Amino acid sequence: MTLIRAGAVDEPADVVALPRHTAAEAGAFARRRGFLGRVGQVVAEPSADGRGVLLHVGLGPAATADVAALRQAAAAAVRAAGPARTVRLDLALTERTGVTAADRVAAVTEGARLALYRFDGFRTGRGQPPPAELRVTGDRPAALAAALAAAEGTCLARDLVNSPPGALTPAAFARRIETEAAAAGLSCAVYEGQDLARLDLAGLTAVSRGSAEPARYVELVYEPTGPAALTVALVGKGVTFDSGGLSLKPSGELHTMKADMAGAAAVLGALVALPRLGLPVRVRAHLPLAENMPDGGALRVGDVVRHLDGTTTEITHTDNEGRVVLADVLLRASAPGAADVVLDVATLTSAAVHALGTRTGAVFSPDDGLAELVRRAGERAGESLWRLPLLAHERRRLRSAVADRVNCSHRHGDTVQAALYLSEFLAPGTRWAHLDIAAPAWNDEPPYGEVPHGATGFGVRTLLETLRALTAGAADPAGY
Repeated sequence: MTLIRAGAVDEPADVVALPRHTAAEAGAFARRRGFLGRVGQVVAEPSADGRGVLLHVGLGPAATADVAALRQAAAAAVRAAGPARTVRLDLALTERTGVTAADRVAAVTEGARLALYRFDGFRTGRGQPPPAELRVTGDRPAALAAALAAAEGTCLARDLVNSPPGALTPAAFARRIETEAAAAGLSCAVYEGQDLARLDLAGLTAVSRGSAEPARYVELVYEPTGPAALTVALVGKGVTFDSGGLSLKPSGELHTMKADMAGAAAVLGALVALPRLGLPVRVRAHLPLAENMPDGGALRVGDVVRHLDGTTTEITHTDNEGRVVLADVLLRASAPGAADVVLDVATLTSAAVHALGTRTGAVFSPDDGLAELVRRAGERAGESLWRLPLLAHERRRLRSAVADRVNCSHRHGDTVQAALYLSEFLAPGTRWAHLDIAAPAWNDEPPYGEVPHGATGFGVRTLLETLRALTAGAADPAGY
């Protein structure tokens, strides 16, 4: 495990990463090797005494260098450092950008920590060892500590999503949540068996029927040390493996279905970071955990589920199980007096990728201010989100001949229809936003920036930035 700490420019290190906005700043050695100062470009040069290595790291033109460029540059520097034992990152020392010193340190720390991520717990051979120590210069220890908390929460989410589905069953996931909650000082309640049945979370129970692994439902609470400015409910979808149920997925789609619990992983990653950040907000997390499998007891196409509020859903496609699982949980999370704001995070629909690509999540909310606040929080966190509309006319696709609604229309527009479905399970007047992260939760391309191949941990940093904005009283997005 690499120790990441604040450093000073006079501390020697095996590798020193230097910020460069132009090729001219780097000198002739780097220019002869094609250095242009592009964001994330790295050229190595022996130090003057021959004992170490200097990394010329591109930040792009000073006028456009932002936190995203600093994050990307730090990630590139760490990956280029090789087997060095000590690495010093001087990237935050550039003062020619419009980014504050604290934000520069935070961005460099985040990028570096996230680039160090490896998932090799199931490998018999380990790759190149990471540096023993990484030092970030810039003299902003509070910013460094906050960035580490967010990055390590993201890495926890990555670990969970990358875990084999046979190792991270609903029961195993619940145990891991208990462990992480105890370490972070969060209160935690796990419901199973008769205790779960008494909660009457009908959607969760129905979806889990086809699996030999019983469902779990977990609630976590973070209480600030002082008065809470508001209470926020975070709901995370935790389907630890989604075969599609009786509406079985094609075999080519099954490999990444261990990632269908990425919403719950993101919520947990954010929760465990909160005590280190000390935000003045009470946060209640609601995590339904289940497998969607196709055995003889599985939910059938044509079955009707009666929810906590007495309304009913006709199951027209068992692979649209996520919205059915979340329905009763949203009712519980938004009960009168339970929360001021409700945010749900879910790998809900594959349809969103056709509109937004593989690196951007969708945001839905009937509240313009909240939608923009979440989008901007994602932008600041380095996670791309875009608002999609809750088109009222698409609600016609949810009509059922035998129940109050269907869970799938088999029509175009499923991402919008799924969000409309969820909106029916909120107490009147609830400030709510839905984040569909099905595409960006998993990266099947080579690493880019601070993002690895496989699980990305998408959502953790957006949730933390959203909570920070909400506690700052930024109901008006122009103030954030």
